[in-house]
Amino acid sequence: MLDTIFGQAYPLALRSAQIRSVAAVLSGDIPESEREDIEQEGLLACWRALPRFDANRASLRTFVERVVAARITSLHRARHCRPRFQPLEDDQHPSGGAWTQEIEMRSDVHQVLASLRDRDRRLAVALTEHTPAEASRIVGLARSTVYERIRHIRIAFMDAGLRPRAARRP
Repeated sequence: MLDTIFGQAYPLALRSAQIRSVAAVLSGDIPESEREDIEQEGLLACWRALPRFDANRASLRTFVERVVAARITSLHRARHCRPRFQPLEDDQHPSGGAWTQEIEMRSDVHQVLASLRDRDRRLAVALTEHTPAEASRIVGLARSTVYERIRHIRIAFMDAGLRPRAARRP
């Protein structure tokens, strides 16, 4: 039964995969060298999906085209979601640059936040984008308690050597 359906579906799947892969190449979504791989992925997805084919819900052609389209779209999304790494070349980032200071600062802030109690950590994070009054509603504390906790958070940052800009000395 499955072989019979696949015999009918194969020409439809092949045509759909070819059309979609060529369109992906022409749009610049994939390089020409990967076109045949994309076609094969579409055919393979069709083969795997055939046991779920229900003639009462859609025609074989519609089913095959949807399966192939979904697989190619999925591959395209996965390709764009992968992290892209850029080489760190010596001439691109001079030593002692602002980027190293930013990394060190982020590391220090992360360590201080990790040392805080959970509620204080949530408050500190909320305060990065909200006023104390808004943060009190977000965290669920009274405003007077928020100001008291801010004092404790400041002490933790100062103990770590992180002072506000106004308090820093040249």
